[in-house]
Amino acid sequence: MGLKKSHRVGARAVVINQGKILLNEFGDGLYYNLPGGGVEKGELIREAVVREVMEETGISVDVGEMLYVLEYEPVHCENLYGEIPQISIVFNCVVTGDITIKPASVPDRNPANPNITSKAVWMPIDNLKNIEYVPYIHESLMRFIATGCFTPNFLSEPLLRR
Repeated sequence: MGLKKSHRVGARAVVINQGKILLNEFGDGLYYNLPGGGVEKGELIREAVVREVMEETGISVDVGEMLYVLEYEPVHCENLYGEIPQISIVFNCVVTGDITIKPASVPDRNPANPNITSKAVWMPIDNLKNIEYVPYIHESLMRFIATGCFTPNFLSEPLLRR
């Protein structure tokens, strides 16, 4: 019998407003990702999205449709995002109030280097092609932004692009 493998369940948000997308910026532009994080015990996934966006950006959102599920398996990515396998569910969300970003009450940390933390930014959509965005789902995300359509997909982290 093999080792029992535990997975972390994550919830993330795609928030687009006035031609910009809400992202977490790590290390002054080293890389970016969507706001979100782990689902806590006793919490529903949609509740986790709202909480995580508020903690990381100070922005209140309503959760819409599921866009995709993303699987992260550390072995395939040289433990780039830590050693715990993760399934993240990503939702389309809309801002329900002020779009002003506030300092993170709980900033994200880079699993490989906890000294690298996140800050939220509104990134012009046109700039997405010029940044390092993780996970590497750039084409799918850009297609959704351009068309407003995202057929629910199951995506997995590709092998590292080195």
